[in-house]
Amino acid sequence: MDDEIKLIVSNEANLSLEKVTENSTLLGDLQVDGDDAWEVFEQCHDKFKLDLTDFDFNQHFRSEPCFKGLVYLYRKMKYRDEHIAASKIPITVRQLIDACKKGKW
Repeated sequence: MDDEIKLIVSNEANLSLEKVTENSTLLGDLQVDGDDAWEVFEQCHDKFKLDLTDFDFNQHFRSEPCFKGLVYLYRKMKYRDEHIAASKIPITVRQLIDACKKGKW
């Protein structure tokens, strides 16, 4: 299951499988956001029956179009962290794998 989830993430991130580690954050490290992020969770729901009832997408990702604005740019330059810049809570590949194994976010 771990490798299947990493493959889903690598396909949506358009990255080689080797670049996706368990410690990679979807938004910050892999640049998975908006519709691509939703697609990752939708595929995990379909393939592994991941219950997303309690998952708040907007706490972790932006919706399309991913408008960033001046506040984002200021925070990105100051903190050099995508999560702080976008005011989003990071999700690692390991957290996604664990949720799929539990069947619930």
